Amino acid sequence: MMMRLTLWTLAVCALLTAASAQIHQEQGDAGDLPETAQATGTDTNTALSAIRGTLEADGVDMYAIYISDPANFSATTVNNETTFDTQLWLFDAEGKGVVFNDDAVGTTLDRSTINNSAGCLTGRSAGVYFIAVTRYNRDAIGCEDKLIWRNDPFRAVRCPDGSESGSRVAGWVGTTAVSGNYEITLTGAFTAPAPSDIPPCPPFDGWDETDNGGSDAGDLPATAQIISNSNAQACQTPVPRIRGRLGADDVDMFVICITDPTAFSASTVGSTAWDTQLWLFKCNGRGVVHNDDNPDTGGGLQSRIDNRTNCIQQPGVYLLAISRYNRDPVARDGQPIWNPTGSGNAVRCPDGIRADQPLAAWAGATLPPVERYFIQLTGASFVSASGCCITAGGDVDLNGCIDDADLLAVLFAFGNTGQFLPEDATCDGVVDDADLLQVLFNFGSGC
Repeated sequence: MMMRLTLWTLAVCALLTAASAQIHQEQGDAGDLPETAQATGTDTNTALSAIRGTLEADGVDMYAIYISDPANFSATTVNNETTFDTQLWLFDAEGKGVVFNDDAVGTTLDRSTINNSAGCLTGRSAGVYFIAVTRYNRDAIGCEDKLIWRNDPFRAVRCPDGSESGSRVAGWVGTTAVSGNYEITLTGAFTAPAPSDIPPCPPFDGWDETDNGGSDAGDLPATAQIISNSNAQACQTPVPRIRGRLGADDVDMFVICITDPTAFSASTVGSTAWDTQLWLFKCNGRGVVHNDDNPDTGGGLQSRIDNRTNCIQQPGVYLLAISRYNRDPVARDGQPIWNPTGSGNAVRCPDGIRADQPLAAWAGATLPPVERYFIQLTGASFVSASGCCITAGGDVDLNGCIDDADLLAVLFAFGNTGQFLPEDATCDGVVDDADLLQVLFNFGSGC
């Protein structure tokens, strides 16, 4: 009799626990990052049995949950409520990857299940975590825009194994169709408020088109974004890389300084996921050097320009541009500055019908997704706020030393007028006694 009473009591307790477990219904549209993740409750004591919501095209829904015993936690979309090919992701309280699954192990289904079968949760502490659901092909990327998890294998529960496996989640890549309804069925989970103290990504060690430049970089010499900083010395302080985004038919152009052409390179190889093109122009818009596909061993659709073909003849301020494949520079009459049918993996000086003409526009349609790029730089420096006009205190040859060579350069160019003359140290459009005085007053600096 006592045993039956005990069993009955346990059964009632189990039923009461199940009855008290909460199902969270998505409120509005859940965010896609820890900073915007949707809270599932106001405390961490209420059992959470499921999360239900709807995913839109390119959507990601992220929720804050509390896990008391990570080693025994599980989440799955293998249920009757989920109507599409899912992926499930779990991140810790700092937004760093914990465990992921695309297609549930031991099934032929395209739904997902995450648990501790791969040991990803072993040794982890109880606390707030973030669970996210996406449709297949919408993938988590880190602070450097690289994958936190590799794309495959699909039917495996995996700890982070991508090229940015140690990063917090900073965004998502990959396009998806409208998805539909989902349910994430949970075990070992409780409700949680959304934390407000998520560590941000580290500061970017370079020039960011938006954060530093303020807006979309222009695509012509007159609208190129000037890479200048009050704390940087023009044509002396290096710029290690540039980061930005390109939309459909977009081109981004930046003003940089090159003090040693033999040491200069710009590359998207290994840092950008799509088909790029890189271009270098003089400040007057005349072409200097271009590359479409990686010219080095290994190939690929990313780009690298340097001075291997001696296209860069002298130090100075230049315009560096990036476009997607098929967006090419043309002269005023619409004819190409570089031959569009030339060797794609060659580093080329201008070789088009209008090789000797300045850039006037860009031609060729490109794909619409807005995508991130990184340009890795060597031998490139900040410029002054004047941009293409070099205000290096009279260092005409940009070798870091103001000496008799700079003085002679100004004397030989004395009286010349025009834009962006290297001898025009005062940037007023004419080489005159003011430029001579600039050199004389700073004579010996840096030597």
